[in-house]
Amino acid sequence: MAEQTVLITGANGRTGRQVIRALAAAGVRTRAFIRRAEQQSSLLAEGAAECAVGDLADASSLHAALAGCDAVVHIGPPMHPLEVEFVTNVIDAARANRVGHFIYYSVMHPLRREVRHHRLKLDAEEQLVESGLAFTIVQPCRYMQHLEPIWKTVTEQGVHRMPFSTAQGFSVVDLADLAEAVAIIVTQGSRHHFATYELAGPQVLSQEDMAKTLSETLGRAVRAEAVSMDALRAAASAKGLDNDRVEQMVVMNGHYDRHGFPGNSNVLSWLLGRAPTTYTDYVRRLAMQL
Repeated sequence: MAEQTVLITGANGRTGRQVIRALAAAGVRTRAFIRRAEQQSSLLAEGAAECAVGDLADASSLHAALAGCDAVVHIGPPMHPLEVEFVTNVIDAARANRVGHFIYYSVMHPLRREVRHHRLKLDAEEQLVESGLAFTIVQPCRYMQHLEPIWKTVTEQGVHRMPFSTAQGFSVVDLADLAEAVAIIVTQGSRHHFATYELAGPQVLSQEDMAKTLSETLGRAVRAEAVSMDALRAAASAKGLDNDRVEQMVVMNGHYDRHGFPGNSNVLSWLLGRAPTTYTDYVRRLAMQL
């Protein structure tokens, strides 16, 4: 399988970069789909063999990018209102180029239709299932890596702040495990055709549970605190996020505040051939890196 070429959309994002690294480690040749030529050098440094510049809204650039590819891993831009249109464009280009395997990076529980991010992923999954292409859909839970942006607050102030209840449970999952699973799906090919995989971490953890793990691992007291929706909105706006993205973040986190985001790690364990990374092991790894 080392000779196949795989296009990675969303290559410049956190998920795309991790997937490229995992595929490179597995000996797979990747083509990174990027929006700006100046991103090329950093993607090549991550392990991409080459880059294709284009836009998910531009059908001609997608057709050119998928020429000669054996598979595509489609990672859409976060919470984008044109998710379904973008997926449809990639599907059309994949069909035109006779791409043999379409891996779609969705979200766990896309049936949570109250949340547009989930609902659009469900609609996109439907497009793929009915496309005639050999597909695999991966549905990841919330990342453990959401800890990284607040690491300084955790270590310096002893506070773990997230915009939802401190008591609701989440089956947070290590992005490195998810990327490894995607690499396995790509390299094993037809074994995973027409499959949908829910990928969750091995524990259902609340913010309070995470704070306890952080306290034990870091050797200092860390408490959990819920960020209000107003504070979330203000912080996201201050970072320059557009109004649509901000409001969808508020809706999504409000939903998680009421219902949590629990899942089951059996499928991820089966794909990896080992137990998924625990939150404790992730925190220990992060503490050594930062």
